[in-house]
Parts: sequence; C-alpha cells; structure tokens
Amino acid sequence: MTMAAFASVAPVGVSTFAPGASLSTGRPGAGAVAAPSTSRSAARMTFSSGSPSGGETIDFSDVDVTDAGAQFSGMVFTPDTADAPLSRANVGFSQACQDAVNNQIQVEYTASYAYHAMFAYFNRDTVALPGFAKYFEEQSLEERTHADEFMRYMNKRGGQVVLKPLAVPSMSFNNTDGTSDAVYAMDLHLQLEKFVWAKLEEVAAAANADNDLSLADLIDDYVQEQVQAVKKAADMVAQLKRVGTPHGVWHFDQEVLGGEDAQA
Repeated sequence: MTMAAFASVAPVGVSTFAPGASLSTGRPGAGAVAAPSTSRSAARMTFSSGSPSGGETIDFSDVDVTDAGAQFSGMVFTPDTADAPLSRANVGFSQACQDAVNNQIQVEYTASYAYHAMFAYFNRDTVALPGFAKYFEEQSLEERTHADEFMRYMNKRGGQVVLKPLAVPSMSFNNTDGTSDAVYAMDLHLQLEKFVWAKLEEVAAAANADNDLSLADLIDDYVQEQVQAVKKAADMVAQLKRVGTPHGVWHFDQEVLGGEDAQA
C-alpha cells in the first residue's frame, strides 16, 4: 500500500461553528480533498429535499489544497520511490475502478471524522446528551469500518490503496438552547448520509462502465444499506422537530438514543 498524500487537517470547531462547509456530491477532480485554507471562507452547506444527486449541496469547491500536508514535509519518512511490484491477484481490476474505490475510502473516513467531532460536542459536560454522543460515536465507527472493508477489498482484488487528505464540514453549535443544536446535528447527519449514497453511486457507475461484476455486486449491498441509513436519519430529523422543547430533546436523547444507558 502506498500513501499518496499525508496532509494536515484543520481542527473542527466542535464548540463554536457557523453552519458551514460543503462536501460536493460531484466527483473530486483528482480525488484529493484537503483542509480548508485559513485565507478562504468556509464552504457553504444548504439543505433541501430530493434525490441524493439532486438539491442537496455538500460542496468542497472552496477548499484550498495548495498547502496540504506542507507542515509534515520531511518530518515522518521519505517514501520509497521504487515501483511497486505488480499484483498477481489483479484480474481485470481497472485503474478507473481502483480510483473510484480509493475515493470511497476517503468519503468513508471523511464521514467518520465528522461524526467523531459531533460525538465530542455532545459528550461535553455543558451539553450532556449522552444518547447523541453514543449515537454519533457509533456512526463514526461504522463509517471507519466501511473504509477498512473497502481497503481490504482493494487488496483482495490486487489494487493499490491510496489514502488522501480529509476535510469535514465547518460546524457551529453556537445556538445551544436545547433544541437547535440537536436538530442541526441530526440534519447534518442526514446530509452526510446522502453524500455517502451519492458517492457510492459513482463507484457503481465505474463498475458498470467496466463491466466489473464483483465490484458492482459489492457496491449494491452498500447502496441498499445506505437507503436504510438515509430513511432513519430523515425520520429522526422529523421527530426532533416535533418535540420542539429542551425537555423534548432530553427525552429523545434518553428514550430514542439510549442516553440513560450510555457511558461517559
């Protein structure tokens, strides 16, 4: 396995953030997504209903990749420049399909990173919603597990894993009145799940274009799982908007998300 890029990631403001950044549902140009530059404004996120490739916008178009990883240059190791040996397991696994799978690995890690930041917010003593914290910690682990599964599949097919820089949406939980932060977080969760769905469809398109039956079969399972994930997140957004009071959010945390059983 080679590491094409090792880049710094801007810290996520889990205590103060302005509703912000955007993850593009279009395929990144070179697949690289880096930490937002401090010289640029945060990317914008808009929420709307529709298909995964429709009205939602999670767009990293404002991300500056120029200085990605510069602070680590020469600090860790010098990569081996020798050509990697050809895999004996590669049977028709095209470069286009490998690129699509590597992009999906990045997508899964990006979602995992965002969910871990959300876990950290709800786990704070000033927020104290252990159910939300547990839920987003589990979501982070699930996305990270998916990244691992795609990496193992890549190696099984004789491809080459290339890890890339990560970036996550700019977040802001300034309005912590007991309802808005919970609704905001769950709505962001819904958009992230739609983002993952749209990217899975891109992998499916690459597999179909190359008539790669193995990859197409693999992705179909993930897409079906993603359909359920989007529906579940959409339901929870609707439920949270119905409860509408600080006590309602606390009750949702306890009864729906199991906050009373969560560990600190």
